[in-house]
Amino acid sequence: MKALFFFRYVLARLTYLVLRLPVARFQAEVEDLWGLVPNERLQRLSRILNKNQPKDAQGVAVHSLSELPDRPPMSKADLRAMSAASSTVASGFSRHTAGTTGEPTHISLSRTELAQMLAVRAYCYNKHGLKLGQREARVWGRAANSLTAKIRDFLLNRKVFYPAEDGAEETVEKLVKWSPEYLYGYTSLILEAAQIAQKKGLKPRGVKAVICTAESILPAQKKFIAEVFGAPVFEEYGSTEFDVIAFECSRGHLHLVNPWLWVEEEEDTVLITDVSRKSQSIVRYQLGDSVSLAKADCSELGSMCSIEELRGRTAQQFAYINPEQKFHAVVFGRALNTYMERTGDCFKFTVSQIDYGEFEICISIDPILGQEDFNSFLKDYLKCSLSLREEFIIKVVVREDRAAEGKHTYFIQSL
Repeated sequence: MKALFFFRYVLARLTYLVLRLPVARFQAEVEDLWGLVPNERLQRLSRILNKNQPKDAQGVAVHSLSELPDRPPMSKADLRAMSAASSTVASGFSRHTAGTTGEPTHISLSRTELAQMLAVRAYCYNKHGLKLGQREARVWGRAANSLTAKIRDFLLNRKVFYPAEDGAEETVEKLVKWSPEYLYGYTSLILEAAQIAQKKGLKPRGVKAVICTAESILPAQKKFIAEVFGAPVFEEYGSTEFDVIAFECSRGHLHLVNPWLWVEEEEDTVLITDVSRKSQSIVRYQLGDSVSLAKADCSELGSMCSIEELRGRTAQQFAYINPEQKFHAVVFGRALNTYMERTGDCFKFTVSQIDYGEFEICISIDPILGQEDFNSFLKDYLKCSLSLREEFIIKVVVREDRAAEGKHTYFIQSL
């Protein structure tokens, strides 16, 4: 078995070489850039930016990092329009966003740019004892049924599992039997797989890490997944446009890890500039997420700057008690995590705002202490943490909603 695992790993690494993607060379550059003192790294990034001179949302070239604060934010619509008008031709690699914030966006990449993305991922994995190309269980939507996709997954040493809808238990049994070295995928689907594995008494062996991406994960959920799979759980924050943006270290900090990205927090919105991108100009790009950045006293991975709180899509941020009184929906996540830590529960949930001061919370299983206790806790938590005096309604619904193909949304604003 070890010989087979090693052969498949070598085959995956050879695939990168055949595609002329110098991942190892750029991984060394990632290490080098993060090894520089902050001022030296800023100077290096400014030189790269000045050499490429990407254009901002108004089509004006940017020459240095110091110019960025005065440049207008770039929307997804701006990027689509600029890309359509550009004559720049990439080397044949492309991606498409899922369009969760509107119309899907086309991302073009050169070989160098794709290799840089893979190098950042390899750098993060290496810090946790993993190697790009090891046996990966991708807990995702349904695997593409084309011959090209099957060949790609085989060469990259990964297999796609979709533990939802009919056949979920059989899927998880196959996942465990396949003996992946790590799991990578949507938090909601990995949690679904963990719950099925626990229910079926399955004992995963040889898993070195579980990487949750695309969706937020609560500490209580992370602890449950780690216990079931017998491996540490790490959170990744990324996007189709940039791949990995931040990655969790062993101390729990979600570090910024792509050394070629300049990340800003402005008016509760994250703005990203890629100083090295040549195929497309991406300057102060509005990713559509709300994050809180902070300096962490930790140099274990990437930047000393980390994402202190990932609040999610800016379009789904606020819950309303009345037209004048609102609060950030991330409070629901804190409340649910506190409850699960107190009771030992672990479930998926979705909060929907039905009307002003009226919320429906759909949870995947009955709470151990019952719905009445759960409802009472939530009301008390919200009243205390938000100093609410006005009455509001919380309706708890227990329903095992099978995961959709795309990302799971934790808060839905239906007003």
